[in-house]
Amino acid sequence: MVSALRAWQAKMTSKAAMTDKIIDKIKKCLALSASSNEHEAAAALRQAQKLMAAHGISDLDLQAAEAAEKRSRAGAIKYPANWETALADKIAETFGCRLIFGRSLLDAATGVYAGNWVFIGTGAAPEIAGYAFEVLFRQARVGRSEHIKSRLTRCHPANKTRRADIYCEGWVRAVTALITRFAGGETHQAAIDAYVAKHYPALRSAQSRDRIGDRLRPNEAMDYVHGQRGGRDAQLSRGVGGAEARKALP
Repeated sequence: MVSALRAWQAKMTSKAAMTDKIIDKIKKCLALSASSNEHEAAAALRQAQKLMAAHGISDLDLQAAEAAEKRSRAGAIKYPANWETALADKIAETFGCRLIFGRSLLDAATGVYAGNWVFIGTGAAPEIAGYAFEVLFRQARVGRSEHIKSRLTRCHPANKTRRADIYCEGWVRAVTALITRFAGGETHQAAIDAYVAKHYPALRSAQSRDRIGDRLRPNEAMDYVHGQRGGRDAQLSRGVGGAEARKALP
C-alpha cells in the first residue's frame, strides 16, 4: 500500500513537471504572438492554441501557473488556536497571499496527518510568508512555554492553556509591527484566484479554536501584557529563501 502510494506520488510529480514545461512553451508562444510581425504573431498564436488543445491546457491553467504555494506546519491538525490563526492571517495579508488551512499525510505507513498553513501568492511572496510564519510561530511557542513555566505552574491544566493563549494573543498583537516592516510588493490577485480554483476547488471555511472568550480577569490581563512584552522582542531576519527571496525583501 505504501509503495503504491509513493509510486503514484512520483507519477504525479513527473506529470506536474511535464505540464510546467508545456505551459512555459505556451507562454513563450503567447509572448511572440504580440510581435509586430503579423505572420510571426499569427504563427505563434496558432502554435500556442495547438499546444493547449493537445495537452488539455486551459486559460485557467495558464493563469494559475503564475502563482505558487508554500506549506508551513501548523500547531493543530484540525482546529488551530485563534492566536495562531491571527498570526498566519496577518502574515498572509502583509505579503499579499491567500491563506488556507488544510491537512496533509505526514506518514503513509501510520496514516498520521499534520495540519498546514498554505500561503498562496506570486513571485517570492509565498516562500517569504511561509518563512516568516515558521520563525515567528516558533518564537511564540518558546515564549508561551517560558511563560507557563515561570508564571502558570500552579494553574489547573485547562486554565493554564487558556492563560497561555492569552499570552500568545498579546504576543501576536505586539509582533504585528515587525511583520509589517517586511511587507511585500504587488499582488497578482487574478493569478492567486486561478490557482485556488484549480488546486482547491472544494475549499470550505475553516474554524479556529477560541479558548479565551470575551472577558479577562486581572491576572489574565497581565498574561496579555507579558505576551506583548515578549512579542516586542521577536526577531525576523531578512536573509531568507535564497537569492530571489532576499531581493524581494525591502
